[in-house]
Amino acid sequence: MPIPAMPTPITCPQCQNRFTAQVRTVIDVGEEPSLRDDLLRGRLNYARCPKCGAGGTLTTPLVYHDPSKELLVTYVPSELDMDADQREQLVGSLVNAVMNSTPQEQRKGYFFRPQTALTMESLLEMVLEAEGVSKEALERQRATIRLVGELMAAVEDDETLDRLVEEHKAELDYEFFLLLSHMMDPVSDEDVEEEEPGDEEQRQALRTLRDKLLERVTPRMPGAAPAEAGYDEIIDLLRNTEPGDALTSAVAVNRARLDYGFFQALTAKIDAATAAGDTQEAEALTALRQQINAELDRQEDLIRAAEDHASLLIMEISEADDLEAAVRENKEQINELFVAVLTRLIAAAGDKESKRGQKLRRILDASLDVLEEDMPPDVRLINRLARAEHPEETATVLERDRDLLTERFLERYDEMVESVARRNEELAEHLKAVREQIVAKMTLQR
Repeated sequence: MPIPAMPTPITCPQCQNRFTAQVRTVIDVGEEPSLRDDLLRGRLNYARCPKCGAGGTLTTPLVYHDPSKELLVTYVPSELDMDADQREQLVGSLVNAVMNSTPQEQRKGYFFRPQTALTMESLLEMVLEAEGVSKEALERQRATIRLVGELMAAVEDDETLDRLVEEHKAELDYEFFLLLSHMMDPVSDEDVEEEEPGDEEQRQALRTLRDKLLERVTPRMPGAAPAEAGYDEIIDLLRNTEPGDALTSAVAVNRARLDYGFFQALTAKIDAATAAGDTQEAEALTALRQQINAELDRQEDLIRAAEDHASLLIMEISEADDLEAAVRENKEQINELFVAVLTRLIAAAGDKESKRGQKLRRILDASLDVLEEDMPPDVRLINRLARAEHPEETATVLERDRDLLTERFLERYDEMVESVARRNEELAEHLKAVREQIVAKMTLQR
């Protein structure tokens, strides 16, 4: 049976206003799993003064119980200044509260050997270690969070931000941006009764930081081969990737480069090993080829299924009275694959002026608007230039966003052109022509 939070009178240290806050001393994740995330994200026992807006985490004793891990931890903050007898009495009452709420048949020996956390940090460590997170991973995460704090402090100071990015470029990898995205995620309605007023401001500040960082660095997906890598390097990368999810990811992010030439190179290696009498090497490479082919086939099936789903969604949206509103209602399902299917349907429709062609183009425009809302400004500009007709429309786009035309933007633009050239030569030529307009406009602005 869950132990509810207790209404507790609080005096605001900022303005001395008295108000009531919901305070938990018992965290039983067996009964309420969402409390684990509340604790780890610093939302547990967080109070904000309704008068002046000051807020913070309340200092209170805690007992953490996870029956699935047989973990029972008590924490009494040193700020409470209790002597040994008082601590023992308090800890005993908290443990008894958990035990009394647990059915008799579920009580085990660990109830009589509760662990003690001396600090909130050590409590969080115990919880995460029970979840299988190593101390090394915890330290890496702490270092990343400290780096986020440093970068946030410099987000409005471009010179300091540039220096920090240069110093920590190796740390600004895919995992860093993954953690940053997690920090921006709003807590679901089930996990919190009411969102704090400052939460959206914090998320917006993190979005600003992400956008500024993405203007300065381009994180490489885990498992992705470097842009200059040849077939032999890609073979070595896949060979050294653990089977399972890691190989699935590596095949997916390198999919465009696993072409006929790649398999020719892999087969040549197998033949060379066989000719040299190295049976073990030949068998290992043959097994790798089979794994890659099987994974490519599986992903192809998934893509086809996703394309079928996208086609059905396009049909549903096209039947709506308000196409733009229908696109927004399905925002979570609008992605690059949806746009690719939609683009093919537009091409198949033939006549752009036909009723069907016009309707599909409206859906495409609305979809691209939705996708671009979450993009950094420079990426959004590059996307618009890619779609605009050269030279008239591209000139209009550049004039509208001329404040974004910096040396840093040009560097990112060149990286994008290089990446596109490997997949779409026609688009790359279009972007190269637009680059001349960009350089000309930047020259005029100097």
